[in-house]
Amino acid sequence: MMKIPLHIVSGFLGSGKTTLLKKIIHTYSGQYRLGIIQNEFAPANVDGEELINTGKDFHLLEINNGSVFCACLLGDFSRSLEKFIDTCHPDILIIEASGLSDTTSTAEVILSGHLSDKLFLASNWCIVDTVNYHRTGSLKQRVEHQIRMADIVMINKTDLAEEQMVKKTVEEVRITNPFAEIQLTRFCDADIHIGQSAINKFYPGHNQSLAKPEINSMVMKSGKKISCESLVLFMKEWAPKSFRIKGYINLENAETWAVQSVFEKTEMAKTSQRFHPTELIALTDQFTLREWNQAFRKLS
Repeated sequence: MMKIPLHIVSGFLGSGKTTLLKKIIHTYSGQYRLGIIQNEFAPANVDGEELINTGKDFHLLEINNGSVFCACLLGDFSRSLEKFIDTCHPDILIIEASGLSDTTSTAEVILSGHLSDKLFLASNWCIVDTVNYHRTGSLKQRVEHQIRMADIVMINKTDLAEEQMVKKTVEEVRITNPFAEIQLTRFCDADIHIGQSAINKFYPGHNQSLAKPEINSMVMKSGKKISCESLVLFMKEWAPKSFRIKGYINLENAETWAVQSVFEKTEMAKTSQRFHPTELIALTDQFTLREWNQAFRKLS
């Protein structure tokens, strides 16, 4: 079975996630068999009804009354998603994570166990509400974490914000994630591709004529701090074996570095010195998560 590309849509409450999903459904429902997964903390999901009202053909899995990435719901979610895949046979899966979700944990859960044989993480999109981004208070750290792991960040509702506010938001997003593609949008009118073009965009050179390439995607988390020299050697060894590596690594000098690679081309940039666990996502057909973890643990 060829693996199904999974796209994650994240963003704080009211940022425009459902608006983006409706645009995707309108654009691609006749081209691909779409599977949409919606997760909300509330016991009822009005957004799901909004998607159904598009009148387009797609399959919907609703997970309500809590985050599917809370430990208490992980097993139920995995079983529900596996049954959903086996029943609907989607070409492409898109999950709208709750506004408070940790998208790294999202990827980690989905890419573990039996689901790893069925899915690979194709891309991670984060929608930022320009008007309210600086009003999230104590929850801003969660929003920043969603931004950190995104491939594309949409600075949305730019038509409702002053130019200086838009500029400030872009600057903060760029500091949080030096490598993300940033798109300024209104009503989530972003340049989004979910099929073959998406695979070629993020993993150039992978030119199989299919929408579901055989790729292993994996998430590594670690509290280990390493030296700058070890970081360079680690990326030099593993980047050529990967279609892509991206994430953040903590160094023993208390610095945190963002890294990303496309095959052997690697970029690194120092970020703010706030500590976060090392988090790396890799897409490859040449090694396993176990091999990757063992190599990282041996670093000094």
